[in-house]
Amino acid sequence: MFKFKRIGDRKKDIGEITVGIDFSGNILRIVHLRGYKEEKELFDIFTYNTEGLKEEEIVKIIRDYFQNIKIRNPQIVSVISAQSVITKNIEIPSTNPQEIREIINLQASRHTPYSREEIIVDYIDIGVYKTNYTKILLIIVPKNIVKRNFSLLEKTSLKLDKVFFAPEAVSRMVGRILKLENSTSIFGIIHIDERFTDFIVTLKNKACFVRSIPIGASQLIYEKDKYQARFLEEIKNSLEAYRNEDIDVSPQLFILTGALEELKGLGSLLYNALRLPIREVSYWGSLHISEEIIKKISSIRNISFLNILSPLLSMRDLRVDFTPEEIKLKRSLEERGKELIKSGVYILAIFVIIFLITVSKIWTKTIYIKVLDAKLRDIEKESKVLETDFSRVSIIKKYLYERGLFLDVLAELYEILPLEMEITSLRFDEGGKLTITGTAEAMSTVFSFVEKLEKSNYFKEVKTKYTTKRKEGSRDVTDFEIDTLIKRG
Repeated sequence: MFKFKRIGDRKKDIGEITVGIDFSGNILRIVHLRGYKEEKELFDIFTYNTEGLKEEEIVKIIRDYFQNIKIRNPQIVSVISAQSVITKNIEIPSTNPQEIREIINLQASRHTPYSREEIIVDYIDIGVYKTNYTKILLIIVPKNIVKRNFSLLEKTSLKLDKVFFAPEAVSRMVGRILKLENSTSIFGIIHIDERFTDFIVTLKNKACFVRSIPIGASQLIYEKDKYQARFLEEIKNSLEAYRNEDIDVSPQLFILTGALEELKGLGSLLYNALRLPIREVSYWGSLHISEEIIKKISSIRNISFLNILSPLLSMRDLRVDFTPEEIKLKRSLEERGKELIKSGVYILAIFVIIFLITVSKIWTKTIYIKVLDAKLRDIEKESKVLETDFSRVSIIKKYLYERGLFLDVLAELYEILPLEMEITSLRFDEGGKLTITGTAEAMSTVFSFVEKLEKSNYFKEVKTKYTTKRKEGSRDVTDFEIDTLIKRG
């Protein structure tokens, strides 16, 4: 019955870790996959009969299982099976997804005895009908069933990521097994589990009709006489119900899958009942499975893992998610909080980096300034020595220059001094001022001497301070005093 892809030793690179948990019915089912995209390895399967167990006991079973497999932060998903939901095929007068969502949110409570607050509603878009209408498969599930899944895992300190609709995932996986992912064909699926059978019609790789039949492998094996004819009748009724919905053409092929190990000949009985081709398909064929897990699968009888295995292999293509809005909102707020914290950390890190860079620059400049100060002190010492030497040289230079200048001034005075004039005193001061006092025979001689001084290259700003006439014996003489500045350089 089973076809497996056998593998040898498990790879060290385990890839993505995904775990599916099915709480449907009285059998807890866990499937553990590892790998990348199409290369998935079935790492483990687990079942436990939870009939009569309290929630705390179920929580302990799940916690112990995850402790035994020793994995951290796996992606965990769950499913809601067909027997737990209400499905309706309806037509919506709109092709806009947002408008469709608003309409079904308003009308959903009409199709169920529950109030709107007690249900979760989603849908599968089957296709546009008569231009302005959209055919959908409306799916309604009691909120308490979904919340129980989240509650059980929360008590084990695990996070449940999403809750999928099992028939949608089964349709995707069977289409993938048959290589009809991009096909527009229509086919039926009869999925047999321990106590229930799902009748699914798949159109364009989407579940367009779903009906749950409360007869499974256990009844067909252990109470065959009581349930076999009834089972076949239910299958025929389901096909008739699909036809009455006028969704599309009737399927011309049915896929029989699920817990078929001990149901030999069921395919022939279904063919005789429906007069349509029946093809039995193993759902394990697309996985890599070790010899150890093959033995484990073979030891589990009358239980199907297809409901929980299929979403793990087609997760990215599934549209229906029964995660309650309050949980989505809570996660959204948590994500925003994480983003804010992350942004805060980034901003703080930037400030710290800027602070460190600034401190580093200040420290570098401080060290540089200290080095410059040390050099400056050395230069100041040297400059003081040079300044002292320069002052000495300047004094000597000035002394030598002024000594030579004084002789030159005397020589110049000697050259320009008239014979009729007598110099009685010459006075120099440090500012370069020269005062000449003397006596001339005539006033004109004094003026002539002043004119020569003004024309000389040694004197400037020549001024006659006074001239005074007086008698000296029988002669008239003129006393005078002249101030002038000596030109330097």
